[in-house]
Amino acid sequence: MSKALLKIEREAARLSVKDREVLAERLMRSVTREPLTQVEEVWVEEAARTGVQVDVRQYAA
Repeated sequence: MSKALLKIEREAARLSVKDREVLAERLMRSVTREPLTQVEEVWVEEAARTGVQVDVRQYAA
């Protein structure tokens, strides 16, 4: 692992559980899927704020 990655990992470990969940979801999407739309991003942020887990893509048209 690079030094930069180790530093980021240490910093991420200090985040709250909810923030780490959001970060993990975003990182996985960056590897496996196309980026979220602005509307989907707002839904993800709201879900994280309220502690609800939702797959915003299941509602996409």
